[in-house]
Amino acid sequence: MKKFLATLLAGAMLLPTLAFSVLADNSKLPFDLKAPKVSVKWLEGNDSPTTMQFAASVDDGIMDFISKMEEARADDKGDEFFAPYDFEELNVCLQVDWAIDDVNDPVSGWHYKPEYWDGNVDCSFGYDPETGFCRVSEWDVVELPLSNSTDTVHEAWLMRGLPNDERWNGNPETKTPGVKDQLNPDQYTYDEETESLHIDFTKHTAYFRARLIAKTFTSTIDDGYKFYYSDWSEICGYGKDVKAYEPISEKDLPKPEISELRLIEPSSDSDKPYAGYKLAVTDEFITKVTNVHGNGGYVYIETEARLKGDDEWIPLNGERDIKPGEHLWELTTWLNDGKVIPDGSELEIRCRYYCEQNVEGIDAFSSEYSDVLTFKTTKIEDKKDPTPTPEPDDTPTPTEHPAFGRAEKEKKEEKKCSLCGFCPQPLGLCIFIWIAIIVVVAVVVVIIIVKTRKKDNGQKE
Repeated sequence: MKKFLATLLAGAMLLPTLAFSVLADNSKLPFDLKAPKVSVKWLEGNDSPTTMQFAASVDDGIMDFISKMEEARADDKGDEFFAPYDFEELNVCLQVDWAIDDVNDPVSGWHYKPEYWDGNVDCSFGYDPETGFCRVSEWDVVELPLSNSTDTVHEAWLMRGLPNDERWNGNPETKTPGVKDQLNPDQYTYDEETESLHIDFTKHTAYFRARLIAKTFTSTIDDGYKFYYSDWSEICGYGKDVKAYEPISEKDLPKPEISELRLIEPSSDSDKPYAGYKLAVTDEFITKVTNVHGNGGYVYIETEARLKGDDEWIPLNGERDIKPGEHLWELTTWLNDGKVIPDGSELEIRCRYYCEQNVEGIDAFSSEYSDVLTFKTTKIEDKKDPTPTPEPDDTPTPTEHPAFGRAEKEKKEEKKCSLCGFCPQPLGLCIFIWIAIIVVVAVVVVIIIVKTRKKDNGQKE
């Protein structure tokens, strides 16, 4: 998977004949390339014996820019969006480094090597530009696309199990390391019969750190591709020397802060009306969300709406994942059975955070509701085609309909044999032709057997 993702991104953005790699000044980006916040938890053998669930949160400013960029591209306004900048394309990905027990150990410590992990226009991340061979192992995450371009928290499974091939043993000819080359013998056991790797996390500790890489492209200059790097994140880990995860409580979920509520009317891209609001997400809250996600739980937004004057709040479907910027929610709940929201109606919106943690004995809980926002709507109605009018009384019945009659006639004609007039024509031939073929074959076989026996008898005499 790592090689595939690396090749995919390289094919989309790397053209060596036009590009030149530089360790660029991050101040030239339209956002502050801050280090991500990270969290991790062992999956307790539910995927493979060593698999870790990893979560990284990306700064609001970065995700807000990416969200607007993707929106502009979707509206075919990419050129207009990039006009203020000195580049025409931008891509952001994660790198995740790992270590076992001692991050400074020459074998099992951090595996980052700038010559292979840093961007190079002559090859993909993780490859040697001189030979073209891979220089990182299956567990070295040199290029991890953001799981969703508009989400704040991004998740991945790391340190997954390995079969007993080059991914575990490496390749001496190409000098591609296997994970076995990055572990000390006393840190693991490998069952060759089941091809399963085991690390006892009551005796050992896995550490992780991550950084962001932004890559830009400008077609009008020779050094078209440039790479920008965040600092490495703080270290997270799981195992003997890491403090166990501490679940959060209701007091840790803040009251959502939303603003700029607006109606998004149906357009050519969508036949549904939406309510949109902007959500403010603090660093403190993102840290909590990252820890929850990294430990197998989740936090999302629930949004409800009602027409002013109604008693009941109606849950809405929409963008529940935590992210900065605008969230969209479908306003189709009231349109069932042909109901229409009249022009000038006042719509009220509120939301809250919902948290569920993968911790025994702790039930799911929610935050306090946000302040209620209100706005007046235009007329909202179902834009689907109206119910077809009944056919006139003289319309042929289904069995008399010309199309139906043709279909039935064709079926009968297909089944009618042109030779005998009644057989079903197995494999396209008349049943009597098949009988003749079988008889001929049988006669030939009998003749061959008789001749063979006569020849054998003659030789014996």
